[in-house]
Amino acid sequence: MSMMTRNTPDTSVTFSLAELAKLEEERVRQEHLQRARAREQQAREQREAEARRRAAEAARAAAEEEARARREREQAEAEARAGARARAALEVARIEAEAKARLEADNAARAHELAVVRARAEGRRRGLVHALAAALGLALCGGAAAAYGVAQHVAGLEREARQLRDAQAALAEERESARAAALAALDRRHAALRGRPLARDAEEARATAEAARNALDPRALDHDRLRAFGDALDALEARLDALERLAALDQRHADLAAWAAEGRRTEAAAAARIAAARARAAGTDEGALRAYEGALTRLREALARPAAPGPAAPGPQPQVRPSGPACTNPGDPMCGLDGRPL
Repeated sequence: MSMMTRNTPDTSVTFSLAELAKLEEERVRQEHLQRARAREQQAREQREAEARRRAAEAARAAAEEEARARREREQAEAEARAGARARAALEVARIEAEAKARLEADNAARAHELAVVRARAEGRRRGLVHALAAALGLALCGGAAAAYGVAQHVAGLEREARQLRDAQAALAEERESARAAALAALDRRHAALRGRPLARDAEEARATAEAARNALDPRALDHDRLRAFGDALDALEARLDALERLAALDQRHADLAAWAAEGRRTEAAAAARIAAARARAAGTDEGALRAYEGALTRLREALARPAAPGPAAPGPQPQVRPSGPACTNPGDPMCGLDGRPL
């Protein structure tokens, strides 16, 4: 009976020690887990802070570059507008001077032609008078047959003169019709170019085309002015094509930038942003556009490649159990419930 009474406290003590060991082991394991979670949280916060810092630096650099490019572009546009106004004024003055000189030359030519026509008419009139006199003489001398022949000759001369005047009038009318058709075709092309979406951005070329069109008088069309108008429309079309190409490249750049931001690879788009700013500042220069397109192609290839793996985040450390000998006596107060020494 006394042996059973003595074993009961020993068993209680052993159970209490095992519970304490278990609680201590759980506490140590929780501390390890908490430290691992804290390290993981700290590493994640550091990575996010570094990513935010890099994104902020890239955004600041892009904003500075964009502001500088915008200032350069505004300055270039102001200079271009001033140059366009000056060139348009010079072009208008030149066209007016040429038109005045050409009008004077045309008037002189018409006056000369009128003098020639009058001289010819006077000669024909004198010839007709002589022919009539000869016909009268023949009629008086040779009779009705000679008079009839002279009358036929005079009628033939008048008919040839009338046909020549009609042919000249028809030729002049044909030339005017051809020039009017050419002007109508150029006007339709001009209207189509002005209706394109980016026409308002091509102010210099648009002003030159307007000046060339205003120099044309529909009532007195000139071949040289028509050709100058056509050349101005060619320049305007080339400018609009370059602006539309730049807009398409900007749209492609926006898509690639969104892709880079989604993959947290904004630093890869820095070269494309610089090329875009240079292309806008260069005023749609062909070389700058090709460089911009090449930068976008390289950016797409870089984004298509998988990103390099970063450093692995520290995970929870595995718990190491002591590898000592197992307990052999279950009643030993220093033996835990798992059969290991406490």
